[in-house]
Formats: sequence, C-alpha cells, structure tokens
Amino acid sequence: MKILMVCEFYDESLEYQENLLAKYYALAGHDVTIVTSTIRSIQDYYHDRDRGKGERVEERTAHARIIRLPFRYNFLHRIKIFEPISTIVEEEKPDLLYFHDIIPNILEGVRYVKRHPECPMIMDYHADSTNSGANWLSRRVLHGVIRKAMLDRARPYLKKIFPTVPAGTEFLMKYYGVSEDEIEVLPLGTDQEFAAQILASGARERIRARLGIGEGELAIFTGGKLTPLKRTEDLLAAVDSLNDPTIHVIVAGTADATLADYSGMIERMTAGKANIHMVGWQDRSGVYEYMSAADLAIFPASQSVMWQQSLGMELPLIVSEWITGNRGVQHVGYLNRYNNLIILDPAPSYTTQIADHIRRLADDRATLAHMAEGARKTAAELLDYTIICATTLRYCNQRV
Repeated sequence: MKILMVCEFYDESLEYQENLLAKYYALAGHDVTIVTSTIRSIQDYYHDRDRGKGERVEERTAHARIIRLPFRYNFLHRIKIFEPISTIVEEEKPDLLYFHDIIPNILEGVRYVKRHPECPMIMDYHADSTNSGANWLSRRVLHGVIRKAMLDRARPYLKKIFPTVPAGTEFLMKYYGVSEDEIEVLPLGTDQEFAAQILASGARERIRARLGIGEGELAIFTGGKLTPLKRTEDLLAAVDSLNDPTIHVIVAGTADATLADYSGMIERMTAGKANIHMVGWQDRSGVYEYMSAADLAIFPASQSVMWQQSLGMELPLIVSEWITGNRGVQHVGYLNRYNNLIILDPAPSYTTQIADHIRRLADDRATLAHMAEGARKTAAELLDYTIICATTLRYCNQRV
C-alpha cells in the first residue's frame, strides 16, 4: 500500500512520530513518501532561522522517499504553506493520505479526495492548552478563525482526526468545534524494536560502571532541553535533600543557553555532586542507553516524548500533569494502565513529594519492580508503533 504523509519538518535521526510511523509502515511492507520542508535542523525549525529557502529536493532514507519543498509562505512561524503539492499527490496515487497537523496544503488533499473518494485522508494533531493558545489572539484568531476555517473545509473529508494526547481532544472541541466522534487519541509511541536491542546490548552494565553507579544503587533518569517549564531543579533539590550517595541522577540534556540565569542555577546545583551525572545532549542511541542504566525516570513537569521512551525502556515514571503559569493539565492517566506512574500533586512542594517518593521506592524494590513491569506492559499494549500504525490504517484495511 502507498502512504503519503505531509509534515512541516522531518529528520529521520530524531525520535519523532513521523519518523517512527515511516519506519513501522515500511517494516509492514508499505511504500512511504513524505512531503516536508527543506529545513533540516530542528533548532532552525523551532527558532525559524531557516524559512525553507531553496529548491525541491528528493532523497531516499532507510524507510521512505522524502520530497523536500520550500515554503511559499511563512507568516510569523505560525502559518506555513508549501509550494503546491497537488501534482505530487496525483503522481503518488496514495492509498492513504496523512497530514500532520493543520497545514494549509491540506486543502489540496481535500481536492484530491473529492476526485478520488476511494483514498482515505486522516490528520493528527499535536496542540493543546499546555503548548498552544497562550493568549487571546492565539486562541480566538489563529486557532478560532484562521486554522479553524481550514479545518472546517477539510473535516467532511477526514476519516478521523487523531490528537496525540487527551488534552488535544479538549482543545479541538473547544476552539474548533470538532465533535467527539470525529476524534481518537493516537498516542506518541516508542520504538519497541530499538528499545529491545538496547536492553539486550549490555549498555546498562557499561554505563553504570563508567558512571560509578554500584550494583543495587538507585539510578534516576531525566533529561531533554532543560528549561524552567521542566522544573528539573525540583528533582535535583529532592535528591540533594536525601543526602544519600547511593541515589544517582542521570541528566541527559542541557540547559537552554538563552536562559543564562536558569542555566547557571543548574550548574551550581550539580557542581561537585558525585551522584549527579550531567551527560549532556544525547542522540537517539544515547538517550536509550542512558535510560537502560536507570531504574526510574522522573520528569517534574512539561510532557515530552521522553515519557513514552522511558516506558518503552521499562522505567516507572514520576511526573506532573500541571503546567507552570496555569496553562492547563496534561492528563497523563492514559499512560498509567498498570500503576506504572506516580502523578505529583500540584499543591504541595514538588521537591518534598519527589524526595518522599524516591526514598520509598529506594527502600521498596518490590514496588519498583511491579511498576517496571507495568511500564513494560503499558508500552507493549499502547505505545508500540506496530499497533499505532494499524490504528491509522483502519480506514484502508480493505485495500491492504
């Protein structure tokens, strides 16, 4: 079957949804083409440093044919329109047309589906109140008028809209008027095949030996781009308050260089601490390998794909559903199928709560092991991309 995906950014080396969908579609024997921008650096994409200048480029990765197009229009990094894709869609003759988020070119997809009603079209959606709609102008104009107008035209031709988190369902219903029966949560998953390879590779023993983490000592993983929203300082303060050299923290990430005060605080909190291991920014393999060395993952705030990766690496999680600044709730209960998560209470001190949970789990390894088994089962049942891909193919199974 031929699958055509359209997304604003694509880098196969990263652990993004588009990458893993392409991988697992290909593993299932499907032919995948991805239309994306000419931007190749995720930092350039996030900071809008490269507006997609250049010519059309075609390349082949291990799992997909990639067609890179410049943006014809980029308004304040909010509304981006590719050069026309109609000819590409006609040439590809896809069996599934998959748009990632509300891209204006989705209207070209609508025109194709009108001419070829046998081709199902779906869309996923990554926005919710914790990462979008921060002010009235964004909520009521960008989402409530501009993007809503595009989605309204596409909705009659979309077989399903897939928010990646439950909060996305609420956002779509509130600001876009989408009905509940049009929506199904399609969670960000984890690369179970790769996780199994890392778990079997001996990386755990090698890394723990290199870092000086003894057998039986507790190792906690955290990481990502360290910003005030993630509240990593609460975890560091909690471990410091325990004053236990057998409890370690592995921090796979770096503080945002644009936040000098915050970066300096993290440096001061970790300086000279033998049980705090600042291992820096890691590529995909590095993240999974350092996770394999841990017994527990703690992310005090700001949900990221590292939460799913941690579950895929059989790590219990301690997390918070709340976002600093009253930006909403992330509703992570869907990841807690087998009591594999501890969700922090927003009222008391995060530092005190985290310290109490770490102490309890360090002393009660049976509960920790039970949570780890729950993480394994949750990942296998919910976050495996074989299952996620099958969900997206439901509307064209008759043509597989």
